[in-house]
Parts: sequence; C-alpha cells; structure tokens
Amino acid sequence: MEKLYFMDVEFEADWFVRLDDAIEGGKVKMLFDDSWYWYHYSFFGRDSVCSEESDALRTHLLNLVALLYRHYDEVLENLNLKSDALQRVIDDLLRIVELSRQCSVCLWIYGDESCKEWLAERRALLPDEAQMRAFIELPHHQRSRKERLHYRHIDDKAALARFRNELAAFNKRRKIDTKNQQRQASDS
Repeated sequence: MEKLYFMDVEFEADWFVRLDDAIEGGKVKMLFDDSWYWYHYSFFGRDSVCSEESDALRTHLLNLVALLYRHYDEVLENLNLKSDALQRVIDDLLRIVELSRQCSVCLWIYGDESCKEWLAERRALLPDEAQMRAFIELPHHQRSRKERLHYRHIDDKAALARFRNELAAFNKRRKIDTKNQQRQASDS
C-alpha cells in the first residue's frame, strides 16, 4: 500500500491520490483557478522526492483545507466520502501544516519502504537548519520568491486567516443545519 512519507512521519496515501484525481479532474473547486497546478505537480507529485519551503507549503495546504470547508458537501459528494473520512483528510493536512513549522524546507515522497529510505538519503544530504535558513535569506533567493507565479504565491498568514474564516463559516452552517433539523423533528 502506498504511503506518504512527510519528513519523518507516515500517512496513508489513498485519500491523497483520490483528492489529487478529483482536483485534476475539476471535481473540486479551487480557491484560485490555476492553483490545481501546484497541488498536482508539487504536493501530489508522485514521481520523486517533493520539496517546498515550509511557508509556501503551509500557504497551499491551508488554502486547500479552506476550500474543503467552503465546498464541504460538494466534496463529500464528488469524492464519495463520508463526513468522518473527509475530516481525517483535513486533520492529516493540518498535521502536515504543523509539522512544516519545524523546518524551513520540507521534503516528502509517496511510495513504499524503499521510497522512505530514498527520502532519508536525500534529507541526509541537506545542510543543517541554520544553513538552510541562511540560504533562503540570500538576496537572490528572496528575489526569486517575490517573482513567483501567482499560483505559487506564498502568504501563510493570509492562508491561515482564510482557513479560520472558512472553518467558522462551516461551523455556523452546521449549527444552523442542526437547529433546522431539531425544529423539523419537533414540528412532526
């Protein structure tokens, strides 16, 4: 069974594959029209080791969770998921967001135990965290970050705010639905 190995943590990958297929097939609405490109080729890329600066990864994954909450019922229907399964997807994405805070650059891979070993070999070749941060702060690297295409935009603070707003709206919708169901039950 294929797994996602994110740094030193293992996740079940079946829902990643299903979500990628749904995004690629247009079954999941995106917050930004061409952001599917980053998800399909950068996050869900199953051809080799994937990597991204942690703040960029957080930006995209928080945006993904926000859109899952915004279109919750549609996602359930289009992916043929039950609510608890979608919540596990969201929980895994949020766990990856939290794990990404531990380092400036994150690496992950999809596959089996041999892929996990390959990821560990690649990680061992990297400089330590202080050196990695020093590299990221070099002027040429900062310039390239500012020149990213809009679908690769980095703003994890805005993404966190968007996620919190969508979660609050989702909770409000659920509360209203529950009240309406209770009223209907009492009217019967």
